[in-house]
Amino acid sequence: MVTRESARPASAEQRLEELGIKLPAPPEPFGTYAEAVQTGNLLFLTGMLPTEGRAAKFIGRVGAELDVDTGRKAAYLAALNGLAVAREHLGSLDKVTRIVRLGVLVATSGDVRDQPKVADLRSCCKRSSEKTRILPA
Repeated sequence: MVTRESARPASAEQRLEELGIKLPAPPEPFGTYAEAVQTGNLLFLTGMLPTEGRAAKFIGRVGAELDVDTGRKAAYLAALNGLAVAREHLGSLDKVTRIVRLGVLVATSGDVRDQPKVADLRSCCKRSSEKTRILPA
């Protein structure tokens, strides 16, 4: 992205600020695992849940307890949590040059087929959205 004021690309941190996005504190792990592992220039994150600290903010399945819009809000919070973990590990999101793969698991009921609407990432990276009956709470 290029800002209008100069030919310099806007940093990831600047872009979040321009969009009015404030990252939450990184979530607390639910077990004894590392939320981020770096090998060489690749950073791998564990699956992110829509939590604040260790409290679940959204509980249920799309098509049962949650509608698609609420599912999107849950996915958005999980994505913010992932960015918060990456920032904590790297010191700044400006060190991220590309997202290589982003997977989204959507807990649904019955024959719901709206997973892509919940996981609408509109990105250039490899993405997948998959149906699952149960996710950890």
